[in-house]
Amino acid sequence: MRFHGAILSVLLVMGARTGCSSQVADTVVSPYARPLWEHPLTAVATTGMLVAGSSTLLFDAASRQNHLVRERVQIWRRDNCGFASIGMDDYLQYLPVVAVEGLDLMGVPSRHTGWPLLHRTGFTMFTSFVVLTALKYSVGEMRPDHSATNSFPSGHTTFAFAGAELMRLEYGGTSSWFPAAGFTVAGVTGLMRVYNDRHWLGDVLAGAALGILSADFSCWLNDKLEARFSPQKRRDR
Repeated sequence: MRFHGAILSVLLVMGARTGCSSQVADTVVSPYARPLWEHPLTAVATTGMLVAGSSTLLFDAASRQNHLVRERVQIWRRDNCGFASIGMDDYLQYLPVVAVEGLDLMGVPSRHTGWPLLHRTGFTMFTSFVVLTALKYSVGEMRPDHSATNSFPSGHTTFAFAGAELMRLEYGGTSSWFPAAGFTVAGVTGLMRVYNDRHWLGDVLAGAALGILSADFSCWLNDKLEARFSPQKRRDR
């Protein structure tokens, strides 16, 4: 599984030379990638994932689809893999957010660097964790493998998509390879959770939306706080 993780790590950094080789270290990245609510199509898509995932808790028809997807995936898993588990999702969930900081250390131009980027990364993961914990233990949905009652939403998927969205916000203006690779890793993480029978499809859809929203909220809030309390702002008073 480490071999697969290494391959996917390469995907996350492969845009560095193609997208950034002609830029010097102090280049200002432009244009900046914007939060999803400034892009109607992505806002609708993210809202749709959250609604679709949550609907499995409220409507019998949506819940039946959850069970149907799980049944078909597990039949395929039995027939093709002998119910073998794939454990790389435990590592992939953190790969995008680790890559956000790793690319900064490599000197890849981003919207923020150093402490401002680290602060946004930490707050994104903290926000994701708080939302996840609140929902998991208030909803109490049984996992498809009946191992626990904290299935909704998928934590692995939430963390992976939070990191991928943070990567888009910070490096999307540098190269389109970065968000593409980040969301590919996040998508694979979500699929692995369904394949391993640890989550329903609705858990994964909701987790993806919550991860994206957590990253956008973190960056928006940090931008507001920095504008409010920046040294230049205080000098102007």
